[in-house]
Amino acid sequence: MKKLALLVVLLVIVGGAAFLYYPRGASLSSAVAATLAILNTDITAQRGGTGDFATALDGELFASGDVVKSSENGRAVLTFFDGSTLTVETGSMVKVTTLNRLDTGGIQLTIEQTLGRSWASVSKLKTADSKFEIKTPTSTATVRGTAFETIVVRRPDGGVTVTYKTDDGNVLVTADAGGQTSVTANTQVTIDQNQPAPNASTPTPPGPGLRLTAAAGLGFAVMSPTGATCGSFGNRAEIPGCLVNGNVVTIREPVAGRYALLTTAAGALPNATLRVEALRGTAVESTQTFTRNFAAGDLVRGAFAYGAGTPLSVGAFEQAELVTSVCGAFGTGRIFSGGTLQERADLLSAFGNTNHSADVAFIATQAELNSEVARQLAASPGLPVQGAIVTVDPGGLHFSAQVSTPLGSFTASGDASLGQVGGRLTVRVRNLSAGPVPAAVLDQVRSQIESTVLSVTGSVNLTVRQVALRNGCFAVLGATR
Repeated sequence: MKKLALLVVLLVIVGGAAFLYYPRGASLSSAVAATLAILNTDITAQRGGTGDFATALDGELFASGDVVKSSENGRAVLTFFDGSTLTVETGSMVKVTTLNRLDTGGIQLTIEQTLGRSWASVSKLKTADSKFEIKTPTSTATVRGTAFETIVVRRPDGGVTVTYKTDDGNVLVTADAGGQTSVTANTQVTIDQNQPAPNASTPTPPGPGLRLTAAAGLGFAVMSPTGATCGSFGNRAEIPGCLVNGNVVTIREPVAGRYALLTTAAGALPNATLRVEALRGTAVESTQTFTRNFAAGDLVRGAFAYGAGTPLSVGAFEQAELVTSVCGAFGTGRIFSGGTLQERADLLSAFGNTNHSADVAFIATQAELNSEVARQLAASPGLPVQGAIVTVDPGGLHFSAQVSTPLGSFTASGDASLGQVGGRLTVRVRNLSAGPVPAAVLDQVRSQIESTVLSVTGSVNLTVRQVALRNGCFAVLGATR
């Protein structure tokens, strides 16, 4: 279990030059790509539209031709370089047909969705030549800044029916068989295969919803039972049907279950409130209010339960607690975030020995990783690595260091994606830059690191469900064995 805390360090020190193991020529930057965040397991990807599907990891980058597929249990979010997001729900398949960053700073994006449900939260397009569209087997939806849902259903007779629901802005739907429909906020349209578009959209039937209203100055984000996040803090809108309007967040047709909540304040806020209401149409059927005194910079973790019965219900807030990073807010069960990395790894190990099948979360911050890397390098004076720095964001872990090799000394850098494969924590390194190192040498070091990491994670008494990457920290979420 002690080695869990050193997995990141392992990437720096195995073989004396961990940055060197990935073949050059595979460079892809988040500045021109889409970054994957996995909400639930069973997400696979196909590169370039050919070959086999392989398990995807958090922080992996996707470009033109790449395909993301979710199983009946899988959910994921693609975040594009302009800040737009596409939430891929269970049983869905989407292909990034075209993704280009324009010289003017705009984006040209075409998604091909052949099955399932997606939720697009599209940033306002910056330039006239920018484009965001979703193609389906019956039609194409084109937008310039909006939030909408696309549902592709294959009928028992083999035909396809596609429904678009707009929550904000305007979606122009063009049917393959002819005709266009403007789908404005709170309306929808359904188009069957080989059928023209109707003349007008229809109102979306009123249904259940959640509304969260925070006091002025109080930022918050809520995570649904599916793992998607929405809120003013972090400016995320991953939950299908979720809209952020200042200090008010609304969620259309929320799923029942536990909603984790993170609240924060930039300045002191005495008796700050956050009200949660369960709505059916415009009628409020249940409400709860959270009240707390906030000091400047407080990060407070909490939760409430939403019930979809009759009447709709909002349960009492769980006892709130301060957390040290945003990554500690959304874990379930026992959170391991205090002390050094090694101390919390030991605590997790001891907890797992006496508590089996218990939900746990292991949190690591960027500052802690750099402290541990520096300590490990100081303890190994003969190691040919100096000045190693690690940064963490939704695109993964990013490394740089000065490395001495038989071929000379130079600056090496790379990125790593994290995730689970078969319940084991897995690391994949990409975008390596390491000077004139022969490809054969890189392949040897890559094989060594991959086998070493799998050996370490296989011995950890933890079944990993998800790795959550955020700016400045990451969380490994799972259950003890």
